[in-house]
Amino acid sequence: MKKLWLAAAVLAISVPVFAQTSLTNAPSVQMAAFTDPSNVRADLARIDAAMNATKSFSGRFVQYYSDGSVTGGKVYLSRPENLRFEYDDPNPLLIVVDNGMMVYHDKKLETYDRGPLSATPLSYFLKEDLNLAEDTEVVALQKTNADWRVTARDGSGNMEGAITMVLDAQTLALKEWIITDDFGGETRVVLSDLSYNARLDPRLFILREDSNRRDRR
Repeated sequence: MKKLWLAAAVLAISVPVFAQTSLTNAPSVQMAAFTDPSNVRADLARIDAAMNATKSFSGRFVQYYSDGSVTGGKVYLSRPENLRFEYDDPNPLLIVVDNGMMVYHDKKLETYDRGPLSATPLSYFLKEDLNLAEDTEVVALQKTNADWRVTARDGSGNMEGAITMVLDAQTLALKEWIITDDFGGETRVVLSDLSYNARLDPRLFILREDSNRRDRR
């Protein structure tokens, strides 16, 4: 499950404009969880609309871990329920959402780990129609002139941690997201070079283990 949660940290959420490549600094002062509480519903609806407007995208991601390590690679998304993360060498990982399952493939060790998509936050964001207010428990929506930060978690308590999406305040382009686990650890992802709504090869989202090879877990 830990691997699957880390995989969820590289979730790329679709938006209809290009993401920024620069990092977004955390607010320097403590902000209220909801800076504009009277408009939360309307703001969430705007975010939903921006995400749902994009059916596919491809581009790059850079992933920052709480221990200071950094990795990156290519990302492909086609909604609903199709996702692929190709990590750059020498990282041997390949993550594919395939037929409702998240497959975590270590190409060096030739191992495959699997888990249901429904056990990760990816199940929300790969839906045909995202509805943050109904699908998640939104615990914060902080707005500044530079960006919006919306933090959500699983309201049922079946999934651990939370995700914070950082969006451009003017365009609602997703600039980055942060996964926080129950121990306070954070994984931060920054997107760049995104191309939207092109047809993606369906074979990108198929990952089958060689039937003659056994998992070495």
